[in-house]
Amino acid sequence: MMESILAIFDKSTLYSMRLSEYLREHLKLSFSIQTFTEKEEFMAFLESEEVSLLVASSSASLGLEDILRDRCGSVMILEEEDFKGPSGWDDNDGFFHMSKYLPAGKILEKILTVCMESPDGFSDLGIRHMENDCKVIGLYTPLSGSGQTTLAVQMAEQLARTNKTIFISFESFSALTRTFDDEAKQDITDMMYYADCERDKFCIYLEKIKIRKYGVDYIAPAKTAMQIKEMGYEKVRELIALLSREAGYEYVILDLKDYPEGFFDILSMCDVLYTIGRNNSADQYRMGKYNKVLCENGYEEVLSKTVRCFFPDDCGGASYKKHVGELIKKGQEVLLLGA
Repeated sequence: MMESILAIFDKSTLYSMRLSEYLREHLKLSFSIQTFTEKEEFMAFLESEEVSLLVASSSASLGLEDILRDRCGSVMILEEEDFKGPSGWDDNDGFFHMSKYLPAGKILEKILTVCMESPDGFSDLGIRHMENDCKVIGLYTPLSGSGQTTLAVQMAEQLARTNKTIFISFESFSALTRTFDDEAKQDITDMMYYADCERDKFCIYLEKIKIRKYGVDYIAPAKTAMQIKEMGYEKVRELIALLSREAGYEYVILDLKDYPEGFFDILSMCDVLYTIGRNNSADQYRMGKYNKVLCENGYEEVLSKTVRCFFPDDCGGASYKKHVGELIKKGQEVLLLGA
């Protein structure tokens, strides 16, 4: 399969270089990014190659409209002269127009919008990644107020230092989103929909929806327990398969608080499961009931790959990070046993 080409065409060498460098670092879609500053060079390239998406300044593209329509799947024109209108499609020329002087991050957002909304589509566009063996790390405890989400976030951040990691929370009315710089406009329910109904553009939607913080990619959690319940094991399993196969994640962290349909099957799907306990009789009784229910329903293997742990009194600073690192090592031992 040939790579989709994203071409940048601007007369300014400095602007072209900076924009291409930013996109190579931050645009994870599997575009081959080509940069041009000379009209003759760009025209020669179009004679032999078809560009999937062109990002061109208005001055550089002036007079080339018919050629661009013929040789480029989608075209974004970066307007240079006092462009104050809203970014969007122009029915007169069929191009997407926006200001050239927006921050590079805003231009990247518009590129993702064009990829999603273009009538020509980008159906085979994936995310740049290496082949990997994805591991699913689950965290679940039947005890409330156990510090599970704190542990899950710390674990994700440590794993993300060396591995591509994504965090998925199954907690209604979660406080996790308050740690994001911007309130998420879409969440896990939207991602489930795209995985099911628009799989050919899954990676594009993922790039649009995910939130990145401290090296970890997050998908914002659903708002209600009813939404979580309706997801179901099969949808969760397929989403994780796409995150591994199409997006190249090496670790998927599941913070399991509320219960999708097939909850025990989701626990069984995890390669390692962390369960937090406490040393008091009431909580030990609850933990015993949980273990018994697993065994009575044929999920004994969940217990065999469970790492049992306790939440320390000091959940901050170097000592806690060391504690999390030790738990990750215990999980690696479980993974080796299951290999």
